[in-house]
Amino acid sequence: MENISIVLTVLMQTFLIIVVNHYIYILNNPDTLKILLPFINLLMFLLVSFLLISIKKLEINARRKVEINLLRDHLKQIENLLSSMQTQKHDHTKHIQTLQAMVHLGEIEAAKKYIDGIAENYWYMQDIINVGHPALTALLNSKRKVAEIKKIEFDFSVKCDISIIHITSWDLCSIIGNLLDNAIEAVTSNNGHKRVGMELKLEDNKYMIYVYNNGPTLTSEEKRKIFEPGYTTKDSIGRGYGLYLIQKLVENYQGNIQIISEDKTTFIVSIPQKEKW
Repeated sequence: MENISIVLTVLMQTFLIIVVNHYIYILNNPDTLKILLPFINLLMFLLVSFLLISIKKLEINARRKVEINLLRDHLKQIENLLSSMQTQKHDHTKHIQTLQAMVHLGEIEAAKKYIDGIAENYWYMQDIINVGHPALTALLNSKRKVAEIKKIEFDFSVKCDISIIHITSWDLCSIIGNLLDNAIEAVTSNNGHKRVGMELKLEDNKYMIYVYNNGPTLTSEEKRKIFEPGYTTKDSIGRGYGLYLIQKLVENYQGNIQIISEDKTTFIVSIPQKEKW
């Protein structure tokens, strides 16, 4: 609907300009033009204002769409983590009851074989790497599984206490999640070894987030345009607003973001440390 409004406004402006030019061309009395000119200018002003408002609404709607998709993704990741934990709890109880019965019946060898089978085939809770922040833990472990499926080496580390970080869970996961999605996508086309990494630490009273990948090097123009709203090499408008949204979130915390693209591409986010709200 917003796209249609913008197109109609542009067409109306074009039509009005053509009519005015034609009228000026055939007009013999310039006084008549002087009388009509204020009304023409007012109409042009209204059309331009409406066009700007429509474009702004389109941008806001696109950002909301990205935010909704990100929130849905984060909730799904947390749901999967909780589901895995619940399954683990149920399986632990079942295995303990089975082993207890075997021991009471004196089936020691059978119990040993049962334990060996668990050790080989069971996904332990230790596989989940806890970074001291529930939402970020869910996000990073989810991305780790995605990278594993796509045969991407994914390393991450959190070298500071983020349980007291002042950045909201939603914003922190949006920033890191978007950067990781971008990094994973960048290495997808690599024929050789694919690598993505994330590091979060505290340096000089600033939270520093480093997300890197060994995908194609970014050109100077790409680095300059990559945070512009709607800029993307993909067809989806939502993807063109992901990095733009990151920049806005970082700026909301008086931070900044920069890109270094040489042997590998690294996004560096710097956010001043503050007391938790």
